[in-house]
Amino acid sequence: MVGVRDVNTIPPPEKLYPPTVQPPERALPLPRFIARFIRNPLQALPRAVYTEPVVTYGSKRPLVTWVTDPALIERILLKDVEHFPKTPLDRRVLTPMLGNGILTAEGESWRWQRKIASPMFRYAEILAYVPAMVEATEQLLDTWKQRGHAFTTDVEDAMTETTFSVIARTVLAGIDETEASAVKHAARTYLDRISWEVAAAILRLPPTMWHPGKANMRTSAKEVRTIVERLLAQRRAQPGSGNDLVARLISARDPATGEQMSDATIVDNLATFLFAGHETTAKALTWTLYLLARAPQWQDRLRDEVRHALRTSQRVSPGTIERLPLTLRVLKESLRLYPPAPVMTRLANQDLDLAGTHVPRGSLIVIPIFVLHRHQRLWDDPGRFDPDRFLPENEAKYPRTQFMPFGFGPRICIGSSFALIEATAILATLLQGARFEWDGRHAPEPVSRVTLRPKGGMPLIVKPL
Repeated sequence: MVGVRDVNTIPPPEKLYPPTVQPPERALPLPRFIARFIRNPLQALPRAVYTEPVVTYGSKRPLVTWVTDPALIERILLKDVEHFPKTPLDRRVLTPMLGNGILTAEGESWRWQRKIASPMFRYAEILAYVPAMVEATEQLLDTWKQRGHAFTTDVEDAMTETTFSVIARTVLAGIDETEASAVKHAARTYLDRISWEVAAAILRLPPTMWHPGKANMRTSAKEVRTIVERLLAQRRAQPGSGNDLVARLISARDPATGEQMSDATIVDNLATFLFAGHETTAKALTWTLYLLARAPQWQDRLRDEVRHALRTSQRVSPGTIERLPLTLRVLKESLRLYPPAPVMTRLANQDLDLAGTHVPRGSLIVIPIFVLHRHQRLWDDPGRFDPDRFLPENEAKYPRTQFMPFGFGPRICIGSSFALIEATAILATLLQGARFEWDGRHAPEPVSRVTLRPKGGMPLIVKPL
């Protein structure tokens, strides 16, 4: 194609070391540990977590056991999964908003819910949503073009709006603009103070104990669930309408009893997909755009790849996705440096040994994915942005639990394929219509609030093309 450069002949860009957190050299005393944890949980992890396979915190009985060894992670999440269930911490923190849905349920309830939802997230089904993903992104580009030649905007907000619009057009059709705005605001409010609740759970303080923002969290959770209950009632009043997740949950039957899924369980799952279905992809795209703004040569290479992949078409289509390997590599490197869900937790339900470290029954095990993806023993120059880590010949060398932005094992994120396809379609469409530049000042600290936020938002200079 005329005007398209050969991306393989472009010299490699200069080395980029994007912002991260600076861990304390040693484990902090408990009061300082909790204070840092509440500000940003990632700031509380000592440097040893980045260099050792297992690190415990606590003198007599560990409050936390951090695990970053891929073989041990595979044992926890797959091989001995029955000995490492979901934690009371997860349920305490997430249940007010998400109830007993697919993210928090255990046992047969979880298996049934997963089985019902799985068909919606098959690869072929997701590809059918690409036009809706592109349409939502083109609407954003249209608003940007109306603003003029170049302007600064918070792309975190823009990506949240776009990914929520995608969810509302695809797996959860029917939510109106006012309700969508309320859900986004409530979700943000809920996450703002969530580290207080997590810290209280780690200290094993009672769930009824007050902390700053607790009342706002409860109000936000109730608001989201009320909106979802109203959405469900509207759909029940229109039987047989649609083939989205709402319709499938309404028609689902328990294979053992033939019973329908209760309204409470349907609401739990709809809230889960509304909450998780847009938030994680939005954060992935936010960090990716920042990296491309800091590494403009990579941005140019991706834009050239998109133009070449489109051939004679003007829009990204389902068939375009598989013709964007460089875009996928960049997304994976972004997910390595800034995993949207930076932490996983599990509970040891028996005394056990992890790489010579005794872990008592009832211990909280934390898999800090943010640290795993930057571990000194696992990655060469881990703080550097380098999409070539994910060339096929390089990626094949990594243990499967060394890079796991969507988790691993039977409880791997059900929406992982949806997220990657959505991120690819949105990113490719954005690069067709705009250039992103860094302002030369903002260095966003990654902050863990269930998802990985950029502190201070993500202001970038946008130049419509």
